[in-house]
Amino acid sequence: MKRLSTLVARAAVVATTAIALWPVVADAVLVAPHALFLSDRSRSGQIYLVNQGNTAEEVIIALQFGYPETDSAGAMRIRLVETPEPGAPSAAEWLRAFPRRVLVEAGQRQAVRIQATPPATLPDGEYWSRLIVTSQAQPPSAAGRDSAVRAGVTFALRTITSITFRKGVVQTGVRLDSLSARLTADSLETWIGLAREGNAAFLGSLRFELRDSTNQVVREWGTTPIAVYYRLLRRFDLPVDSLAPGSYRLFALVSTARQDIAPQHVLPTAPVEQSVGILLP
Repeated sequence: MKRLSTLVARAAVVATTAIALWPVVADAVLVAPHALFLSDRSRSGQIYLVNQGNTAEEVIIALQFGYPETDSAGAMRIRLVETPEPGAPSAAEWLRAFPRRVLVEAGQRQAVRIQATPPATLPDGEYWSRLIVTSQAQPPSAAGRDSAVRAGVTFALRTITSITFRKGVVQTGVRLDSLSARLTADSLETWIGLAREGNAAFLGSLRFELRDSTNQVVREWGTTPIAVYYRLLRRFDLPVDSLAPGSYRLFALVSTARQDIAPQHVLPTAPVEQSVGILLP
């Protein structure tokens, strides 16, 4: 019970702070943990469906190959691939979920077992799937005083989490391909290009620092969890209001530091950084 409470609390924090590897959480059904890791030596695991609402929820589980990517505006989204190309690192075809459909009563939780049955000839590497949880609630029917006709509206909400399967030797890294920033009003419109290296996704975090001409940090912008499966070109708008005019350097620092993933699942790699000059008028 204590472990489940920890998983639920961790999933809630992640859902409110990030959108890359981690899920979009429905109003009623929470999925925990937000990322499940399996391996050739540990082929099964569990997720929990927690109904936080006031009505029963019918939940349907699906598995599909997918990964985070950026759109033309530099925002994150999840790309789902119905038919992966030959050689794609998809685990969706040989993962199974039990049960696939379940009714979760209000205030209750349901365990879902995930089982991996990879081909015997599967090469070493990392393989991915998205776990798609669709929940549907039927609100109380409304009937007119003089009518026996009842009407209701069914809402379907979807949560997408990740499942990772690792076999043999896996390693990762990240390359910071590009960094640019331009002043727009009172913010720096910042674009950063990241590319994965190795045979596994890079799971880490990104933070920005603005340093003055004496190399003193004058402003920092949090820590953003990132997941680089292939390539990303992300946009950030960094506020620089109230800063004095002058020359600065903006640093982007990328590392494997993550608080929402257990240390044994984080693949270690050297941190990287890059900087670009900024002139504030």
